[in-house]
Amino acid sequence: MTVAAFLDANVLYPATLRSVLMELALAGAFRPLWTERVHDEWTRSLE
Repeated sequence: MTVAAFLDANVLYPATLRSVLMELALAGAFRPLWTERVHDEWTRSLE
């Protein structure tokens, strides 16, 4: 069974941390979850 983890904007915005978490998710370590609001928040931070 894969564990789900909610990822907030504060872990998605730093590029290095986001990359590590996405690599772990792709490897099947966990299933990442976030809302549209979280997605909007971290992408706004890029601007």
